[in-house]
Amino acid sequence: MVEFIKRTSLRVKLAAIAVCALLIIILVVILQGDELSPAQALAYTGIKERVVSKAPLYEGEAWKPQAGADGFAEALASENFALYIQPASTQIALVDKRTGYRWSSNPSEAQLSSETVKGVLLANLKSPFVLTYVRTQGKDQTIREVLNANDPKVQTTLIKTAEGLQVSYVFPEKQLGFTIQYELTAKGLKVRIPTEGIKEDGEYAVFTVDLLPYFGAASSEEDGYIFVPDGPGGLIRFDSERAGVSRGYIHQVYGLELTNTGNWTRSGERRENIAYPVFGMKRGSNAFMAVLTEGGDSANIAAMPPGLKSNMYNVFSNQIYREEYLYRMSRLAAPLKAVQKQRLDTDREVEYRFLNGDDAGYVGMAKAYRDYMTETGKLNEPLKPVEHTPLYLKIMGGNYTEAFSKIKYITATTFPQATNIVNGLLEKGVANLKVIYYGWQNQGDYDLYDRFPIEESLGGETAAKAFVSNMTKHGIDVMFEDDFVWIDSDNSDLSGKTNGIRGIDETVFVDEGWFISKPSRTVAMAYQTIEKLKEIGISGILYNWMGEMVFHDYDPSGIETRSDTIAVYDGLLEYTQKTLGTAGVYRGNDYAVGQSDFIANLPHESSYDFMVDETVPFYPIVLHGYVSYSFGDGNLRNDVETEFLKAIEYGAVPSFFLTHEDSRKLKYTAASFLFSSQYEKWTDRILKEYEAFDSLAGLYSQTIKNHEKLSENRFATVYEDGTRVIVDYNSKTFVVEKGVGA
Repeated sequence: MVEFIKRTSLRVKLAAIAVCALLIIILVVILQGDELSPAQALAYTGIKERVVSKAPLYEGEAWKPQAGADGFAEALASENFALYIQPASTQIALVDKRTGYRWSSNPSEAQLSSETVKGVLLANLKSPFVLTYVRTQGKDQTIREVLNANDPKVQTTLIKTAEGLQVSYVFPEKQLGFTIQYELTAKGLKVRIPTEGIKEDGEYAVFTVDLLPYFGAASSEEDGYIFVPDGPGGLIRFDSERAGVSRGYIHQVYGLELTNTGNWTRSGERRENIAYPVFGMKRGSNAFMAVLTEGGDSANIAAMPPGLKSNMYNVFSNQIYREEYLYRMSRLAAPLKAVQKQRLDTDREVEYRFLNGDDAGYVGMAKAYRDYMTETGKLNEPLKPVEHTPLYLKIMGGNYTEAFSKIKYITATTFPQATNIVNGLLEKGVANLKVIYYGWQNQGDYDLYDRFPIEESLGGETAAKAFVSNMTKHGIDVMFEDDFVWIDSDNSDLSGKTNGIRGIDETVFVDEGWFISKPSRTVAMAYQTIEKLKEIGISGILYNWMGEMVFHDYDPSGIETRSDTIAVYDGLLEYTQKTLGTAGVYRGNDYAVGQSDFIANLPHESSYDFMVDETVPFYPIVLHGYVSYSFGDGNLRNDVETEFLKAIEYGAVPSFFLTHEDSRKLKYTAASFLFSSQYEKWTDRILKEYEAFDSLAGLYSQTIKNHEKLSENRFATVYEDGTRVIVDYNSKTFVVEKGVGA
């Protein structure tokens, strides 16, 4: 009997423990909500880990070429091209058989005869590369020195196979080595630095490599220009007189590495970050377009005028393998400079496509890049024709302000008021509207980790559903804008220590109290948001930051590269399209355009760089007819008429950013940038501009065929069917000349 009581007592105790454990689990779930882990989110969205493939080194016996009278030997040949190499210097030359034009990796002896540079700079001019290296040990780790193919002790090996030509360089004194591979394509030449060919066996390490830095180098007497990816596109003309203050053009693709605090000293520079990894050169009736096809997100594009490193113009890619950064030994100590220990272990590849005749110019280069984008699936199906041009109507619901240590949401446009704005525009003749609603989250963007429930002062979820339902009846798509990248650590329960990306020094990157969420955490937050917004019926999300910013994450558990970030962001955009119907981004870095239906604020101005002589619509030519894009909002322009005409010239669609209330209500909120947005004040301007844009509706789905400068401040854009849109900035007007096929 006593034994039975003991057993029963034990079972009761165990049952009580189990109940307590269950209650604890339930309590944790209640406190945490239905939070999804990053791993679960990646699985649910189908975003897979990026597979890194590395180009193999060619194998075989060393090739001993027999040079001709000019010192060059034919290495590779195809129907359209032939590649030659000078065995001693390893300089290359590519002959375009279609025209007989010869592109050389380095200036000829005749060109060098007028050079004034000497020493290392002269040796660099004669080399197909310039390798900058640093020490990995000792006190002088930030001192940079260079190597080139003219080093007296360099050991060079050539291997020729069916795939291409491989040139390997070893510098025994530095215990460094690397390899360049050349392959002919149907349209030109691929040049690759396989990561498998880099050898760092001593105290020295590769910092950067200038790949074919003087390919096609030209003198100021020639007819032509360099193309650089500045804003929508920039030309550096050979015949321009230049101020001596120019330091050349050298900027990182997709912007400087954000997590490297050593880059912050340059943050005050007014620049349009490079959105597409392309450069080019025109020499008379011949040209090339070069695209960084591998590793471009960790590279600079550089262009140099005469007087800096030679007396010639040249353009090239500067491949980044390590970053110099600042770190602190302690909070009180001044920051010290150091160089990243671990090399970025990725292949680097540049593809050159050669153009001639009418295609030898920035328009031909843009078409060549568009071809590359469509061939590789980076641009999807062309847009479908529309009866009326779409107008993207951004509506600000409101945002938060902080006063007396309290958070208050300032309402600018409730959902019913948004309905009234849209209905008013429909009644007045705007025939094709797309709506993007901002500030819908609980307390706006005060805590974007805790964005639900939908802000009650706007009408909450019930009003949001009614608004979307009303829009759907009119055939109007509604997107919600959101930011899943930046998190305010002071206001959010999300831990930056666990969820924030880390800089090279492995500390969490924080900028004025904000951290950047790891891409996988971004996916988790976006997935849960999509699940809830799907029930409301929205047609898509306009993502802030994902189309304009990439970064490394130097987490001690494993480095995630900028390419890894891109892969995750692309996957999320694609999932959004599949789940909701549409996805949009800002500014439109090229990796995002294939998964985006709309690009807001596409760059349309240059950086006003000392090097750039003329701004051209290279990127709009690439995108038009494949993805819809707008420039600055019509009510937030600096120069109303000029920017309106630029949108007409470059094929953009109209957009306005409106509120129901006077924008002064938002003065002390995070939406204070809306300095003039009240709907009633802008109705007439919207209707006037829409009528102008709608007259071009037939061109919406067409590609741009040509663009030309007719005279000072007068330009013509030509479309597929031959229609010409002529913009005159002097008279502030534009005219449309219908094409034969229109």
